[in-house]
This record gives sequence, structure tokens and C-alpha cells, in this order.
Amino acid sequence: MLMIALLLGCGETSPDTLVDELRVIASVASPPEVRPGEAFEYQSYAANPEEEDLETLTWVCTNLGEGCLEAQGGGTSLHASTETGDAPDWQRSLSVAPAVQVLLSAEESLTATQVWTLVCEAGTCPIIAAVGAATGEDPWATDWANELADPLTWIADLPITGVSVAYQLLTTSLSDTPHDNPTIEPADDHPNELTRGESFELDFTVDGRFGDQAQLYAYISGGGFMNLNTFVAAGDRVTVEGTSPESGDSVRVWMVLSDGNGGTQVWTSAFSLV
Repeated sequence: MLMIALLLGCGETSPDTLVDELRVIASVASPPEVRPGEAFEYQSYAANPEEEDLETLTWVCTNLGEGCLEAQGGGTSLHASTETGDAPDWQRSLSVAPAVQVLLSAEESLTATQVWTLVCEAGTCPIIAAVGAATGEDPWATDWANELADPLTWIADLPITGVSVAYQLLTTSLSDTPHDNPTIEPADDHPNELTRGESFELDFTVDGRFGDQAQLYAYISGGGFMNLNTFVAAGDRVTVEGTSPESGDSVRVWMVLSDGNGGTQVWTSAFSLV
């Protein structure tokens, strides 16, 4: 989910960088380019500042106009879980429908598969209870299969608060050398504490196979960063500037690196406030 950085005056922070409500920050598919029917790992990162008990649902959907191909079963295309804590992250194994293979040639890839992640405060989203313990190995039940094929028809009816939904496109191919995710590493002198109400800088080195739209996105649970996104190139050392919150004992930062070719990486850490 890409956003345009605001043009801000000196010393101001972008409100888009502040995460102070339940939100799926980002998800990482490993690898980001997969063969149909083969398992890939999918890790999501969320902010849960109220530390409510959460219910999550993730589903894979390749919809070419007649519903999700994954609804036919034969893979692991659904995952439900419960998560807790102020910054949960969770990993699951998923797969794209084996039927997608007939759409591919040895030379061409397909970026038509959506991976959806729905996160709700417990008891808020009926679809999660409807799916229950299904994994996708068997055909999906018709009633909720239709809903998962077209989630925009019912997501708008969910509560405004206590719910977050996100999706990303996944590339499928038959390549023996699939695209890999980029890397992000903090500088050796990276701090582990920040002064309340003061400006700070964080340095990172980013690398990988980047496209022209490769960007680093910055999010924080209190205070803010000067810019939401920064365009980057492979091998860059990137400095992000922010201001810590005036109060509290700690603050969490999420850095989301998108390589512009479908790959993503997330770095996250909590900082003590002094």
C-alpha cells in the first residue's frame, strides 16, 4: 500500500507516519515470487496500541473473474489465528492454487494473486468465525468463498475502529531463480533509546534488486517522522529523521522497504524513552 509523502515545513512531522490505532503495517512473502502449489512463508506486522485480543484471517485469492482459484482446494490458502501484544507479528505457510500453473510459461510470470490480511478485535468480524479452522486443502464453503472472492463488498460494513485490512499482490512463475526480498540493516551506531520530545536520526543500509520505484517507508507509534517515504537505490545508506513523543516509556518504529519489483522487507524495534 503506497502513499505519497506530504510536503512539510521545517521541523514538522508527517501525520501519515504516526500509527496510534490498530493497523496492519506490512506483510512479507518469502519468497515474493512463488511457484503455484508450493508453500511460501508469510509474515505480517501490526500495531495494536490498545493491546486488545485480536483475531486474524489471511487468504490467498487468484481471481480471474470467476472467484478465487484457491477455492477449489488443494493447497494451504487460508490461515486464522489469535494474536496479542502491542506489536504482534505472525508467520504462516500459504500457497497459490496449483491451477495457476496452466496460465504460466517458462518465460513469463503472473502478478494476479492477492494475499489479504484481516485483523479484528475479538468478536468484531463474523467472517473469521465463518471460516473457522479451514486451511484451503479442501474446497472452500460456497457462502464465505463468495465473500472472500470480493471482499470490497463487505469490508466497508465493518466497524471503523478495531479493524484493519491490507492486501498485496504476489508474483507467480516457473522460474528456477525467483526474485528475492531486499535487505535492510541498521547502522552499527544505531541507538537503543531516544530522548522524549527531541529530534533523532536513524541510519540504514538497503540492498537488493531494486526498481525505479524502490522506497523506504517509516512508521512510529508516537511522535513522527519528517517524511513517510524515501526513494532508495541498491546499496544506499539512508537517514530518516524523526521526533520522539513527549511522554511514555517506549516507542516502536517500523521501517518497510519496498524494492519496486514485488519484494518487501520489514525492520522493527522498540526504543526506550529517557
